[in-house]
Amino acid sequence: MMGFGPEQLCAILRNADGREIVFSYPGLDQGVLDGCAYRYKDTLQAGTSGNPITLQELLYARGLPCQDNTVKLVRHRDGSGGLDLHDLYRNHRPAFLDYQRQQGNPVFDKCEFIVACLGEAGSRSRFVGVFQVLGIERRTEEHLYYNLVEVPGFDDLKERVIFDWGRAALSWHQWLRPETGRTVLEIQPKPFSQPFTDYLDFTLSFAELAQLVTSQSPRDEWYRMLSATAGVYLILDQSSGKQYIGSASGTEGIWGRWKDYVATRGHGGNAELVKLLAADAQHGRHFQFTVLMTLPKTMTRPEVIKREYLFMKKLGSRAHGLNQKASHE
Repeated sequence: MMGFGPEQLCAILRNADGREIVFSYPGLDQGVLDGCAYRYKDTLQAGTSGNPITLQELLYARGLPCQDNTVKLVRHRDGSGGLDLHDLYRNHRPAFLDYQRQQGNPVFDKCEFIVACLGEAGSRSRFVGVFQVLGIERRTEEHLYYNLVEVPGFDDLKERVIFDWGRAALSWHQWLRPETGRTVLEIQPKPFSQPFTDYLDFTLSFAELAQLVTSQSPRDEWYRMLSATAGVYLILDQSSGKQYIGSASGTEGIWGRWKDYVATRGHGGNAELVKLLAADAQHGRHFQFTVLMTLPKTMTRPEVIKREYLFMKKLGSRAHGLNQKASHE
C-alpha cells in the first residue's frame, strides 16, 4: 500500500476548505509534526460550503479499498464493565487480538477488511488498525474464530485518529462507505511508549512530558501513578545546567502540577522560567523533569513546601539555580 508522510497529512488538514486548523502543541512551531497534537475546529459560517475531514479520506489515501460491501467499521466497547479494552489493546495486545477475532455471530463473513476502533465517551471512536479477513480458522458451538491479519501502512495513525461514530452508537459494526463519511474530531500525538516503573528511576524531556500529558487518559499508568502522589520535583535546564526545585500537592498531585508546564510551554508560572521563555519562546525544549521525593497527598501544603525548601538548600537552586532568591539572600 502507498503511504504518505507527515507533510502530506499536514497539507490535507491545512487545505481543508473553509476551516481553520488549530494546533495545540508547541513542538509544531519548530516544524515538528510527529508527536504533535492538533485539533481542527469547524469555522464554517452559515451558507458557506465545505466538508469535514473524514476517516475515509485518511484511510483511502493509503490504499484502503473504497468499494461498497468490502470494508466494515468495527467499534469495540465492552458494555458489561468486565474488560478495559484500552488497557487490553495497549498492554496486552495478543489478548486484544484474540478478543477481536472471536465472535458469536458471522459478522465478518462478507467483508474483506475491518477497520477497528475503540469506543470512547459518547460517539467518539479511536482508530487502532486495519485488518484483512482471511476467513474462519475454527468453529466451536459458541464462537467463530476469524483469521485476521493486520494490514501495514497505518501505524502512525493508530491510537491517534479520533472520529465520530455517528448516531448509531449501539451498532458496533457497520459497512464503511465513501458516501457516509466519519468526521475526524482530533488527531492526537503518538501514544507515550516508555513504561512507568518507579517514581525515582526516570527523567522526561519537555517534549516527552508534553507527549505524555496530551496522550494519556485516566486509565493509563503514568496518569494513575503521577496523580496518586504529592512530591518534590526537579527541572534541569540542560542548556545551562541550572536547576529549579518545585513541589506538587492537590487533587492531581505531581501530574496536576506538571501538566501546567505543558499548558504554559514550559514555565508553569515560575518567575525565573517565565524570563527564560520570554527571551526564547522555545526554551522549554531544554528542560528535563524528574521526581526527587514522593509525599502523601494527605500532607498539608506547608509541610510539602518545607520539603521543597530543604531540597533547594541541599542543591543550591536559589543561590545558583532557577529558584528565586529569598529576601535575606
